[in-house]
Amino acid sequence: MDGKRKSFAAPLALAVVLFLAGLIFGFYIWGVDRGDQVDYKQTLRETIDYIATIEHRNENLRERVAALETEVAVAREQRAEGAEQRTGEIASLKQQIQNLKNENQELKLALQSLTQQQDTGGTGPAPQQDRPGG
Repeated sequence: MDGKRKSFAAPLALAVVLFLAGLIFGFYIWGVDRGDQVDYKQTLRETIDYIATIEHRNENLRERVAALETEVAVAREQRAEGAEQRTGEIASLKQQIQNLKNENQELKLALQSLTQQQDTGGTGPAPQQDRPGG
């Protein structure tokens, strides 16, 4: 009989402990005195005010986003125009470089011709030089 009593006492003790834990947890969540009546009209007013505030902020954000999108579009256009302008400047600089290379080549040939004349004692044809007034 003692064996049956002990095997019956353990589940009973567990059930009592769980019941007490549930009871304490229930009081913790829902409270003991819930005599206060909830003012639903006030809660609805507060909810409506909150929703109106959110809508107002949302409208402000939409305006700011539209302004920022416009600024981004303008910045992209300016960047594209700047890129086109730089492309033109690069082409112009390349042309100037080519002109300078050609001039450099002509000067090297003239220098080579003068050096050759000096080495031979001036027996070759004289290079043509631009003289002022002539």
